[in-house]
Formats: sequence, C-alpha cells, structure tokens
Amino acid sequence: MEAQSELASKTFKELGICIIDYLNGNENLHTSLQKIRNNEKEANKLRRKNLDIVAQAVNIYRNDLFRVVMKLSSVMSNQIGASVRLGKIRYVPRPDDQMIPKFKNSITVLIEMGDELRNLMVSLSENLIQAKDKCYKIDEIEEKVDEIYRDLHGFLYNREDILLRVIMQLLSVAKHIEEACDHASSVADSVRIILDTH
Repeated sequence: MEAQSELASKTFKELGICIIDYLNGNENLHTSLQKIRNNEKEANKLRRKNLDIVAQAVNIYRNDLFRVVMKLSSVMSNQIGASVRLGKIRYVPRPDDQMIPKFKNSITVLIEMGDELRNLMVSLSENLIQAKDKCYKIDEIEEKVDEIYRDLHGFLYNREDILLRVIMQLLSVAKHIEEACDHASSVADSVRIILDTH
C-alpha cells in the first residue's frame, strides 16, 4: 500500500504542475496528463496485487484492509478528470487575476495531502502511534481544502468577466481537487478504524 500511496502523491503533484501550466497560459498539458494516466495504470496494477495479498491475510484484518486498498485506489480517480478539463478550457487568466493565488493555495494543500497520505502508509509499517497522528493531520488538511474550495467557489460564481461555462469548468477542476482530498481523508478514516479496533 506504500507504493500505491506513493503513486497517489506523485499524481497530486503532477496535477499541481498541470494547473500551474494552465494558469501560466501553457495550453500543452499533454505531458502532465500522460504522467497522470501512467500513474493511474500503475496504481491499478498495485491495487490488484494488494487485493491478492489481503485475500491471503488473516480473517480478522481482511475486510478492513480490503477497504483501505480500495479507498487508496479511489484517491487516484480525480486527477485525470481535472487535467482533461483544464485542457478544454478556452480562457487564459490575466497574470494579476485573483483566482491564481486561490488555485495555488488549493494546489499547495493538495500536495500536502498527497505527502501526508504517503507518510501515513509508511508509518503503518514503522510506527502505529505515529500513524494515528498522521490520520489526524490528514483530517486537518481536509478541513483546509474544504475552506479553500468554498472560498474559490464563491469567488468564481461572483465573476462577471468570465463566461459561465468557463466558470463551471474551473469549478469542476476545483471540485476534483476537493474530492481527491476527501478520498484521502476517507483512507485515513479506514486506517483509524484498524488502529482503534485491532
């Protein structure tokens, strides 16, 4: 599961690069999109392998571990959608546009979430007390993401200088970020259940 979480972390960072490229007016997002797709393919292979390993585990842990593996897989489901949508948006923000720092804030927190998810999976094999702390840290990050998303959502809806369809596309990208972090938080919840019950 460490390798699965490592790919999720890399994909979060790649989505961040993709969004920065878009904000800077670089419409060629193909490289980031390909890296995200490759990471997802690798993560799917790892998911199948991890499910096989868990299927052979002791019964008492099996269902909980299945849940963690599947939730880790769902963490990867939003990045391709966000990067594809970015490539379809026919609007380049001005360098002084206030949405740029708002999107950058969401990227910073997204990357922090990916790193913390990876750290959580590593700590499961090294230090279970630290793993519980990582779960709480992920909860804190998820709250920050929700706050940033609400702020960006309100900001974009109040824009009169951008076509509504562009606003909807940008909101869709922001929603993908928020959902990816929700999935990571859900992984932490499942890990917490394992730590508290076993």
